[in-house]
Amino acid sequence: MNGYIASILAGACTGIGALPLVFVKRISKKFEDLILGFAAGIMLFAASFSLLLPALELGGIKQVIGGLLCGAIILGVIEKVTPNINMGQVRGTDFNNKALRKTIMMTAAIAIHNIPEGFAIGVGYASGEANMGLVLAMAIGIQNVPEGLVVAAPLIEKGYSKYKAIGFAFFAGIGEPIAATMGILAGRFIQPFMPFTLAMAAGAMYYVVSHELIPESHCHGNQMCATFGVIAGFIGMLLIEYKIKGF
Repeated sequence: MNGYIASILAGACTGIGALPLVFVKRISKKFEDLILGFAAGIMLFAASFSLLLPALELGGIKQVIGGLLCGAIILGVIEKVTPNINMGQVRGTDFNNKALRKTIMMTAAIAIHNIPEGFAIGVGYASGEANMGLVLAMAIGIQNVPEGLVVAAPLIEKGYSKYKAIGFAFFAGIGEPIAATMGILAGRFIQPFMPFTLAMAAGAMYYVVSHELIPESHCHGNQMCATFGVIAGFIGMLLIEYKIKGF
C-alpha cells in the first residue's frame, strides 16, 4: 500500500474509533482502561519489533541508544511547549467554561502527540525494509481506534453532540499523515542515519506509552483489566506480524 494512503487511513482510525458512540450513550471506565491498555500493548510491540529490532540490525548500538534518547527527549519538549492536556485532563475538563476553545486546544494537543506515530510510518516506508511501513501503519491505525473512542466519549458526556465529538476525533488524527509525509520525503536524506531515525521513532512511542497510556489506564482501579489489555494488544500485533512476515 502507498505510504501516503496508509498514513491517512491510520490517522482516520482515530475518528473511526469514535463511531460506536453514535449507537451507545456512554462507555464504562473499565472498558476505556481495557482498550487503552490494548493500545499500549500494540505500541510496545510496534516500537520494539517493527522499529527497534530493525534499527539494531541496520546499525550499531550507539546509534540506537542515541535515537531512543533523542525520541524521548523530543516528546518531553513537546509536552512542555504545547498545551499539556492528556486523557485524564480531558475527562475532568469543565466544558461549560469556554467550551469550544478548550476542545480545540485539546484536539490540537492530541494531533501533535500523534506526530511521532505518523513519522514512524513514514520512516518505515522510507527504510526500504519489506512490509515495515505497512506493519507500522496497521499497528498505529489499530491503536488509534480506542484512542478516538476515549477522546470523544468525555465530550459527549459533557454535552457535545455525538457528531461534533466524532468530528473532533477525526481531526485529532490529522497529525499522522502530515508527519508521515515528512518521513517519506526525507527518506533519501536520512538513509545513512536510518538506525538512529528508527530508534528515535521507537523512543517517542515508548514515551507516549509510559507517559500517557499506561498511567491513564491504571488510575481508576482497573489495573488488572488494563494489564491484560496490554498483553492482548501485544499478542494481537504478534499475530499480525506472523501473518504478514510468515515466521
